[in-house]
Parts: sequence; structure tokens; C-alpha cells
Amino acid sequence: MPYSRRRYPSKQQISNREAQRSGANAEYLVEQRAVLYEAKMLAKVRKRHEPYRRIGGAGKGGMFKAVNTGSSGADFELWLEDGRAGMIEVKSRKGKRVQLGAVGDAQALELTRLSHWGHLAFVLVRLVDEWFLIDYRAWTHQNKRSLNRDDLMRQGARCDVDEHGFPMYLEAIDISIQRANEYIKSIE
Repeated sequence: MPYSRRRYPSKQQISNREAQRSGANAEYLVEQRAVLYEAKMLAKVRKRHEPYRRIGGAGKGGMFKAVNTGSSGADFELWLEDGRAGMIEVKSRKGKRVQLGAVGDAQALELTRLSHWGHLAFVLVRLVDEWFLIDYRAWTHQNKRSLNRDDLMRQGARCDVDEHGFPMYLEAIDISIQRANEYIKSIE
């Protein structure tokens, strides 16, 4: 039998895969809660998919090949029954903090513009099993490069979780906006 060298994933590759799974799970939970909000006519929350362009025809099993066409923006579009609208970026971490740099350049630009134009712009963060909604205007810190639970509570709002484990983020919107206003005044 010929010798074959088996390749094992690096620690970084394992960590990246784990983070990707955690993020996908968080987005799934947000989407499931969105179905309930829409059924109650409270909001329309729609997942925004990565920008891809299909190349070639269908391969085996009907699968298409695609290439990424650019940086993606925020994860979800949001329309509320009261006429407000905006976007939500979802971040999930198994640790006790989230890096401020976790929001990419394209996402940051999009959320900054929305805030500047008077629309809603949020980052929905899951740390371990707790959820926090933070107005993007407060997605900052004077001395730190990451936010921990206490920072997220001070600058945003904790979201309750329903019986299915879905985060109840709409209920935290007004508190998050109020805390962002207070935080911005405190650092000026």
C-alpha cells in the first residue's frame, strides 16, 4: 500500500470552522424568531445572503458553482410595524467578549451610513448563551478593542430568549437606542 500523507487541520482552521458554525447557528435562531415576528405582524426581518455570481451550468446533483463578488453587508434587513427600518449584523462568540473589529469594513460602512441617515443599525451579539442588542452608534469603547458582558449591558440591551431558545431582539430595540444615546453623551 502506498504511503499517503494525511493532512490535519491547523488550530486556526479548527477555530475558524467553529466560529463559522457558531455564527450560522446564531443567524438560524434570529431567522426563526423573525418568522414569529412576521406571523404576529410586528416586523419583517429578512436574511441578506452573501454576494455571489453563478458560474457555469449545473454540475452533478444540480449544484451550481459560484464565486464571491465582494464584501457582504449586514446580515439582516429589518422593517418594523411603526415604520422604522434598518439592518442588523449578528455576531456570536463562545468566549466572554466580542472584538470591535468583528464587524467588517463593508458592514461598518453600511451600518454607519444607516445611523447617519436616521435609520436603525444594530449589532446583535451572542456571548455564550446570552444575547445583547447594541445600537451601532455605541459599538465603540474609549480604551478597549473588545466589549465584554458589562460593556454590552451598559452600551446596549440584554435580549430575553423565548422557550425555543430564539432571541427576542425587537423587544430590546428602544432600550438599546436609549442606552446608546446615554453612552454617546457620557463620552462627549
